Amino acid sequence: FVDGQWVHDPSEVHFVFSPPGPYGQEQYIFRPEEHFKAPPILPPHLLQVILNKDTNISCDPALLPEPNHVMLNHLYALSIKDGVMVLSATHRYKKKYVTSLLYKPI
Repeated sequence: FVDGQWVHDPSEVHFVFSPPGPYGQEQYIFRPEEHFKAPPILPPHLLQVILNKDTNISCDPALLPEPNHVMLNHLYALSIKDGVMVLSATHRYKKKYVTSLLYKPI
């Protein structure tokens, strides 16, 4: 701003350009197997319940593997076996994970 007017140096023009290439309105064409594919009941990462995983022989059986971040704060109901239903939920407290289990006779 000089003497009440906006001035600029044309040699310092900074333009942002899009990369070269076609920018058409092409429509995505679905493959035949994509038309009738139903969504999964659960996201795949929620199907890996840590209570169902085997621990190493050298590990303490009370220790579970570290849960995936998407598994936290979800309630899991394990399949009913011998007339007992098991509910579990894993929460994070600072650097530790706490898994609570509820056994309910059916």
